Amino acid sequence: MKLLLILLNVCIAMSSCNKPDYGSPQTTPPDDGNNGSITPLTGLVGLNDASRVIKSGTNYFWYSTDGGIRMRWTNNPISGKWYTGSDVFPTRPGFWSNYSPINAAWAPDIIYDPASAEFRMYYCVSSMGSRKSAIALATNKTLDPNAPNYKWEDKGIVISTTESSTYNALDPCPILAPSGEWYLCFGSHWTGIKLMRLGADGKAHPTETTISNLARKEPVANSAIEAGAIYPGVKNGEQGYWLYVNWGTGLGHEQNATYEVRVGWSTNIRGPYLDKDGKDMYNGGGSVFTTSKQTFSADNSTRIGRGHIGIIKGHALDGVHTDWISYSYWLENPPSGESGKRFGLQRLLTGTDGWPEAGEIFK
Repeated sequence: MKLLLILLNVCIAMSSCNKPDYGSPQTTPPDDGNNGSITPLTGLVGLNDASRVIKSGTNYFWYSTDGGIRMRWTNNPISGKWYTGSDVFPTRPGFWSNYSPINAAWAPDIIYDPASAEFRMYYCVSSMGSRKSAIALATNKTLDPNAPNYKWEDKGIVISTTESSTYNALDPCPILAPSGEWYLCFGSHWTGIKLMRLGADGKAHPTETTISNLARKEPVANSAIEAGAIYPGVKNGEQGYWLYVNWGTGLGHEQNATYEVRVGWSTNIRGPYLDKDGKDMYNGGGSVFTTSKQTFSADNSTRIGRGHIGIIKGHALDGVHTDWISYSYWLENPPSGESGKRFGLQRLLTGTDGWPEAGEIFK
């Protein structure tokens, strides 16, 4: 089967959209009226801070920073057509204004909890450069806005920080450990990437309150590391955890973005996470997973500042290969009048040394 790069042209709309009409996985849904969003284009236009891709029913979803939290969806990744959906928070929770003067949310991530049969979305509210930040939780039984039980329920703040905190409550990534325990990876700049235990309800654990140090770029305040993501995995037959982090500056710097993704491994979710050379990620370690700039022959694109990695395991998005990486990036020399911000997918491979590798993109 010919491999396809998943494509979309989306013009960002700041207001909420009409609910999409899904149809079956074999049918092509109608345009949802959102600025011609069914026209294919390499990547997804004008957005950043992509969540992982997640399946609900017969459709795939992902979410991004967009004032509130914007939904994107497709019922057939092979078709290369993704669609823009509604804002998760058409009515902003009241506590947002305490952290964001413009009532904006950032960097969502989403995971399914089989015990409660609910989807859990973690996201953050803050303002640029501030440590007055909060990570919050919202839940839903389904991601299909047309389903009768579709309703995002605000569960409030999970963790917050102040200007006197030594770390920042940003960039959440929830983790369900193979043992059934819940954790939250988070942190941006300052003293780096952290880990906390969650309770069965997805909020802060009632008794286990230790905050673990996982990674930092440099042992100085406000070094450029963020968007940590932990995924359970296997290395050479051994069960453990992969920690991915962003180094450098993000897509706000456009062509000059320096994001690269580095990775480390630990058999303990609380670390230490070591790179291929055995260096601790909390002491500046981390093996390069994606470089800050790469050109692909498949579509002749040069992708800058890939970051906010999502790992997709066990879903053959192209009908063949089960493991994928999702990310935000900046497209070098975007078409005139378009934003360079994009959403991308690449194959996730395993090297001969057992470490994850970012494969090619395909079309």
